[in-house]
Amino acid sequence: MKRKSIWRAVLALLVLAGSAALVGTQPIRLGLDLRGGTQIVLEAQDVGGESVTPDTVGRTLEVLRRRVDQLGVSEPSLQESGDRRIIVELPGVTDPEEALEVIGRTAQLTFHPVLGTPRPEGDDPGGDGGRGERDRDRDEG
Repeated sequence: MKRKSIWRAVLALLVLAGSAALVGTQPIRLGLDLRGGTQIVLEAQDVGGESVTPDTVGRTLEVLRRRVDQLGVSEPSLQESGDRRIIVELPGVTDPEEALEVIGRTAQLTFHPVLGTPRPEGDDPGGDGGRGERDRDRDEG
């Protein structure tokens, strides 16, 4: 009996020493409440007769992830909460207005000039079924 108790005590001391060594070498990661940061709760709204579905919330979450990556925040947390809400936690971000601006930014549509003009559908000026003059000459010769 006494020998069992000694082994248990030695095992407990080894576990305690191993735990202390891990705690001493690993930095403590502070949460949003201790480190500071911004928490934003977004809620999806029905627009124009379109109701919010789990698929639209999931796609929105992916778009938000890409936008949060632009902020350069280490260890951001984005998670769904219920059917319509997304919680965004940004540790270290002290300006919530900047975070909202980046996260809530609407995608931009840009137009670029194109050289030349495309032919409208059904417009076949050569009457060759869409093949060019070179193709017709090659087939005949």
